[in-house]
Amino acid sequence: MNTLKNILLALFCARPVFANVATGVHEGGITKTLETATTTRHLIGKAGSTEAEVDLCDAADLPLGVITDEGTVGEPVNIALLGAVPSTLLMVASKPISAGSSVYTAANGKVQDQPTLAGDYYHIGYALTAAASDGERLEVCPVPPRKTKVMNTFSGTTSEDIANLGAALQAAPDKIIVLP
Repeated sequence: MNTLKNILLALFCARPVFANVATGVHEGGITKTLETATTTRHLIGKAGSTEAEVDLCDAADLPLGVITDEGTVGEPVNIALLGAVPSTLLMVASKPISAGSSVYTAANGKVQDQPTLAGDYYHIGYALTAAASDGERLEVCPVPPRKTKVMNTFSGTTSEDIANLGAALQAAPDKIIVLP
């Protein structure tokens, strides 16, 4: 009996066993392998080069969820899926963020409050706690990602402003912000 027990322990305890990597239905999270090594937990991830991988999200990338682990390239990590997880999530700030602020994607898997530069971003939640500086963690009430187009201030020339707004609308964002 001890021999059978030792064989089973060797087979199943020598390496991690992940049950949610196959296709199917997952409840709030999924396991994928890292495409880029990271030593920081709670960064935002996006779909990787293959369906089995996750990579760090940049500001304009469609986010998948929060990478709750750290690891090396090829190592399996948990992804808390945005819009599917039934709890708040920790995220990493790229700059100071006030509690109550809308939270958007930023570079290198971090988050920011309302962007101040023109470009494409994704609104992914609301800050429940504040972050005083870059790299600090904050608690966020996550929402499904909403594509947000941030435009420069209107020029005052009607035809130019209408053309710029038309171009922004063609990108089919969920939200448009015009900088003051």
